[in-house]
Amino acid sequence: MFMDRPISLLMNRHITTVDMSETIDMVEKKMDANKLSCCALVVDSKQRCFGVITYPDIVHFYEKGKNPKAEHAWELCTHKVIAVSPDTSARETATLMLEHKIHHIVILENQLIIGVVSS
Repeated sequence: MFMDRPISLLMNRHITTVDMSETIDMVEKKMDANKLSCCALVVDSKQRCFGVITYPDIVHFYEKGKNPKAEHAWELCTHKVIAVSPDTSARETATLMLEHKIHHIVILENQLIIGVVSS
């Protein structure tokens, strides 16, 4: 059955990462350059997933009147990243996304980002 397949068959392997020290201005430019409307994955110096920034996060950031050249990715991102392994079933992944009310889930292998799934 489709939902019993591993999520690795459905994930997007073309991911965009930003360094946690990059400014929001830089993050937004990178998202625009890569034509992203969903998310950029914030990584630490060892390329491990530190957080997720979505386009709505950036919209809310501007609504608060903050300076995009002064704030950094680590300050804006969602820190409690929900992640699964590539062999997690599509069903289990969907259930986690519904339970946590999230639209993007990170796929990790050996603590490194290998993909993302968006609703």
